[in-house]
Amino acid sequence: MKKIKILIVFLFLTSAIAIAQQKKYVSYTVKKGETIKSIAREYHLSTRDLLRLNPDVGRKPKPNTVIIVPNKNYGKKEIVKAVDTLKYHVVQPKETLFGISKKYGITIEALKNANALLENGLKIGMKLVIPNAIPTQQKDSIAYVMHTVVKGDTLFNLTKRYDVHIADLLQLNPELKHGLKLGMVLKIKMKPVEIDEEIIEGAFAFQEKLDLEKEIKVVLMLPYKIDNFVEDSVRVKSFKKSKSLLNIVTDFHMGAQMAIDSLRKKGVQINVQFFDTENSKYKLQYILNSANFEDVDVVIGPLFFDKAHFVSTHLKAPVLAPIFSKKQPTLFAENLIKSSPNPDVYINKLLTYMKRTYNKENILIINDGQEESQHKLWKIVNKIKAFDSIQNITVIKPEEGFIDNEKIVESLKEDSDNWVLLVSDEVVTTSAAVNNLKTFIEGFNITLFSLNKGKNFDKIDNTFLGKLHFIFPTTDNLDTNNPDTAVFYKKFKENNYALPTKYAIRGFDVTYDAIVRIATLGNLYDGLLAGSSKRISSLFNYAQQLNGYIENVGVQLIQYSEDLTPVILE
Repeated sequence: MKKIKILIVFLFLTSAIAIAQQKKYVSYTVKKGETIKSIAREYHLSTRDLLRLNPDVGRKPKPNTVIIVPNKNYGKKEIVKAVDTLKYHVVQPKETLFGISKKYGITIEALKNANALLENGLKIGMKLVIPNAIPTQQKDSIAYVMHTVVKGDTLFNLTKRYDVHIADLLQLNPELKHGLKLGMVLKIKMKPVEIDEEIIEGAFAFQEKLDLEKEIKVVLMLPYKIDNFVEDSVRVKSFKKSKSLLNIVTDFHMGAQMAIDSLRKKGVQINVQFFDTENSKYKLQYILNSANFEDVDVVIGPLFFDKAHFVSTHLKAPVLAPIFSKKQPTLFAENLIKSSPNPDVYINKLLTYMKRTYNKENILIINDGQEESQHKLWKIVNKIKAFDSIQNITVIKPEEGFIDNEKIVESLKEDSDNWVLLVSDEVVTTSAAVNNLKTFIEGFNITLFSLNKGKNFDKIDNTFLGKLHFIFPTTDNLDTNNPDTAVFYKKFKENNYALPTKYAIRGFDVTYDAIVRIATLGNLYDGLLAGSSKRISSLFNYAQQLNGYIENVGVQLIQYSEDLTPVILE
């Protein structure tokens, strides 16, 4: 009888623990020195949302005050019934059927058979039955071997100690081009992981189902031979100055070729033609007149947007412009697909988030004062002024080429959260803004916002951006914790004896995504509008615009935490 009682108590406690792990909110005792803002940051919330959960608590609660916070384990533990042997899984953001099946050691087909609701696709919050689950050991997270620079370290001895090449260190740590410094934390190389060798591209709303019977005809147009090409300074500014156009083209091609090879290994039939455009409209005209483009499923390129537009006006086939250009808002055609979002998409994403989370923060906007950015500045100012209960907004511009430190400190408030929005792509203004703000980190609660994280941030130490809780919209976010990323890096290095650049990754993402959508829906147009997808780095979420053309509007909002972990806010 005593054993039965103990068993009943044990079953009750097991059920209670399982249920407690599934509570969405739990209590939290405030520690000395903590504020609502610091606690909110720990739980990836806005201060406003945490205060809504605790309306009777001020921004600086006393130690030992008990408040309500989100349960970090919510949805992560399996719900285990005391009597029932079935196991369940609550779907979390970014999870895929592939990942869930691997976690529990079952097939995707078995998972679908046990859950009829999956007929309409995988959705966040779904409670899935896990049939005959055999818990498997979790794969190690993709991570880097790290090294903190100490006295006596040199690039040479680091390469010998870790068996890496200097080129790899520079690729992973761009700041090394300014020299090795004491205390610098370096990424050395990816830690080895046990993963499948095949790249499995997880989708979001877009569900892949490859048709292996259809032959997909792809045309890739790039300026491979540029011996006689005179660089146009306006165009070259749109690319990284430290790279020649030849290197960019080569990297993009290697990424695209890797995508084609990967899909061919999966059984997709791909007929690809490569054309050298020589970055010349005369050569393009010759190609268009002499080659047969009937039944072509997609033309990827040319690299420069105006050339892609030119091709689209001379062909019926869909033409996919692979890289962003400032010219793209003014150039369009029904068969011209813009794989990069227009600037307004980034602005709207950021301002929508700021409006939704605004809670009487003090807003400061820093602008470069350049003529070309003034229209954007006042457009943004007017939208922010439309926020509910707007209290204060200040605009600061450089005077005689310098940003006045005193003006910034006068505009910041100690008794309020300060939102600083940088409206500038200019390197000097960006550096001046961050350098000024980092001197006030200890005395003020500051969150730095920017319309993007472009080359103007290349020389900015990410450590300071982390301390400023930097938030920015982007369509490219390289997730180093994704097994696909590790496979891609490994295979690319094996094939090309170098780490992939951002142009190689872009070449892979654009090519892979386009071909998969064609193989799934039969044609590119239907494929593009079938839902969003996340590849190695790029997010694709295509939408048809009023003028008939299709454009990628996929943008994520990223925030740097103090440990430099990028958090996807939405």
